[in-house]
Amino acid sequence: MENKSKDIAVFTLARGSQINDYLQNSESYQFVYTVLKNMMSKYGMYVPKVGIGGNIEDVSCFIAGLIEYQTIFEVKVELLEGDTTEFDPDTNPEVYDDE
Repeated sequence: MENKSKDIAVFTLARGSQINDYLQNSESYQFVYTVLKNMMSKYGMYVPKVGIGGNIEDVSCFIAGLIEYQTIFEVKVELLEGDTTEFDPDTNPEVYDDE
């Protein structure tokens, strides 16, 4: 039976299918890897799998933003470990005060 109400496309990469030495040693790879590791560590996530979701415009802007920042501004991102609660709106109500 065909599903006629499709509302999300999921693309999954097989483990190791995209890995090669050239890319892993590139500045672009290091930049993206560091951004993702920073996002994960901000929330105490230390897992090998990552999922990024949203509508097509948001995901496109996220990926394009990574490319733009790394390419145009030659941004070097370093992993900083430590207290990230100042960036957590759940524990810092001053960040996003909806009331």
